Order: sequence, then C-alpha cells, then structure tokens
Amino acid sequence: MRIPVAVFHAMAQFPPASMETPDIRPLSPSDLDDATRLLAVMNHETPESVVRERLEAVLRDHAHYELVGAFVGGKLTGVAGAWLATKIWCGLYLEIDNIVVDPESRSGGVGTALVEHLVGIARERGCRLVTLDSYVSNHASHRLYHRLGFEIWGFHFVKPLGDWKGGGAS
Repeated sequence: MRIPVAVFHAMAQFPPASMETPDIRPLSPSDLDDATRLLAVMNHETPESVVRERLEAVLRDHAHYELVGAFVGGKLTGVAGAWLATKIWCGLYLEIDNIVVDPESRSGGVGTALVEHLVGIARERGCRLVTLDSYVSNHASHRLYHRLGFEIWGFHFVKPLGDWKGGGAS
C-alpha cells in the first residue's frame, strides 16, 4: 500500500541556510553511481538496479529534466531532480522531484541548499511557481518545506494500474 502524498506549491522567498552551503551543481555521468545509491535510500522498495535503469531513462528521454547534486567535501550528500513544464492553470512551473539527502547529512542545510538552487533555476527560467510532492508521513520534510515558504494546496491522487506492490520492477 502506498502512503498518500501532500502537494506543496509556492512562489516563496527563502531565508539563507544556517549552515555552510554545499556546492550544488548538475550531476555528470561519473556521479550516477553515487546518485543511484542515494535515490535507492528514498525508494527502498525498488531494487537499486531498477532505480538506475529508471534514472538513465529519465535523463535520456526527458530534455526538460534537471538533476543536481549537493557536494560537501567532494562527497555527494544530496540529489534532487526537477521537471520544467507548462500547465493550463498556472503556466510554466518547476516540479521538484526525487529530493533525497544522505541520512548522515540531514539537518545540515543540504536539503535547503538543493531546494534554493532549484527555485533559482525556476526564477531564471521564468516559472510562475514551484511544486513538489511529499509523503504524508514524512514530517521532517514538511517542516523543511513550510520553513522554506511552501504551502499545502491539495492532494496528489494515484490510481495504480495492474499489480502494484510498491516501487518494484519495470
């Protein structure tokens, strides 16, 4: 059974991170092994090999997908993806997707730095707002997103097709 997600939308001003800001940059092919390991932390029901296949498919097939990493001391400590798209109701927007911080680096400003970087991209590209999904049970992320100016505007409904048991294969 999947846990419902809340949908956050915002056009927000973000306070500066309280910790030293990590180096945020687009990920290169040489970073994908480390990125896959981090993404597998968030997608623990999905085999790491499937996470890698899906990551490669997204990067190959979607020109409007950005994948960035947070580096502290040369180590990848967080990753986040973002989709640029247009919807009738809001126009151009950026959706933050697959944001994950290494468990050992949480509460150190990495998540804040990733979100602020992606919001900067949204502003540079002329987006009208930024959205993201968060599992209802992920209270730590809710505190972060509220602190950064995000608001809950609705629900994200999902209808599984076929035999859905979680992230799984295919």
